[in-house]
Amino acid sequence: MNKLKVICITIVMCTAMSVNAQQKEQEKWSEVIIQTNGTCQACKNKIEGGIAYEKGVKTVDYDLATSKVKIVYNPQKTSVDNLCKAINKLGYTANSSPATREKPCDMKEENKSSSGNHDHKHNHGQH
Repeated sequence: MNKLKVICITIVMCTAMSVNAQQKEQEKWSEVIIQTNGTCQACKNKIEGGIAYEKGVKTVDYDLATSKVKIVYNPQKTSVDNLCKAINKLGYTANSSPATREKPCDMKEENKSSSGNHDHKHNHGQH
């Protein structure tokens, strides 16, 4: 009978500790939705891929239809401001903060449109 009591108490204690650990795990993560200006699949891949490696980020999901990125992160390791700056460095706006460089897909379009006759000096292989 005493062995049964010990087993029951052990099971109750382990269950309580497991539930407590799960609650603490959930409490350490926050979620933010940031409005950005990505317009294509390449933008989605760039944002998700770039932000996924930021310190404290658990998940990143970019919705092309709304141009919003949902990020689950640990606020003890990063902040919304840092996440916005990381998006800016990739070439995209983040909420009201502007991109710090041109969007990669815009640079591709610019290179395509300027590859023919253009007004700048360099050698196109003509001697």
